[in-house]
Amino acid sequence: MLKHVLFLLGALIVLYPAAVSADSVELDVRRLPLIPLLSSKDDIYAQYCGDVEQNYKLAASGKAVSGQFYAYKAVKNDTLFTIAAACSIPYETIATANSIANIDDGLTGKLLVLPTSAGIFVCEKPVSSIEILVQRKYISLEKQQKKWYTIGGRLFYFLQDERFSSTERAFFLDAALRMPLAHAWLSSPYGMRINPITGNWRFHEGIDLAAPEGTPVYACKGGTAASCIKGDPTYGNYVVLRHSNGMTSIYAHLSKILISAGDVIESGAEIGLVGKTGEATGPHLHFEIRINGVPTDPGKILSK
Repeated sequence: MLKHVLFLLGALIVLYPAAVSADSVELDVRRLPLIPLLSSKDDIYAQYCGDVEQNYKLAASGKAVSGQFYAYKAVKNDTLFTIAAACSIPYETIATANSIANIDDGLTGKLLVLPTSAGIFVCEKPVSSIEILVQRKYISLEKQQKKWYTIGGRLFYFLQDERFSSTERAFFLDAALRMPLAHAWLSSPYGMRINPITGNWRFHEGIDLAAPEGTPVYACKGGTAASCIKGDPTYGNYVVLRHSNGMTSIYAHLSKILISAGDVIESGAEIGLVGKTGEATGPHLHFEIRINGVPTDPGKILSK
């Protein structure tokens, strides 16, 4: 009995933490009631499920839901879908509350905020492609009065009962990588080689894919256009796309760039045309993949 009383007292303290401003509530995930196991045998999980059920009833009757939150540390074999199913909360609610950018984001060991109400958390300063898409969709609501939450040092507002659109869902669920050209041949692999322009022995940080000038170049994965540069002495006209999990892809020597910096790009979208700008002896695409800024062999990643 004492155990349950202490838990409820602790929950009351952290469910309504001190506001950082009149309109914002700061959530410290380390102080939220921690669900040790997503099982009906666990008392805290049972309490969480009861709160979720109560909020669904309140929402159905048109009443305001309560702003309760719990925490859960993901274990091996947990996925966003299994956690969402166990919580009876949409996966996009959990994803947006925890800045999860893509379905392939690793969750093992991550301390998650578990809301008890269905909806979407919109980030004030979006970073990932999915956050940018969601923020742009609700930009008209920016000046309206709403409930703000600070989660992990980032500011969000919550929109009850909202869900991902088909476009947002496609971005979030896209975990596969695609070849940037429909048809091409590998003219220069990743690794050490003799530079065809200077004749020097140096490291080639990507792969060269030969194709006729004007051949469409496609995004290997959904992301955001971080840079669109024209006239670089080495790369010529090139594009840098930012993806989830610290990954970026680079497309160089383009004859034409078809997107602009800041654009949110779908996987397989046409972003440019093959060319021979910059240091190039003939028309080809220089293609790089970097993980947290470190060059990685695209051939190994694309072949998975």
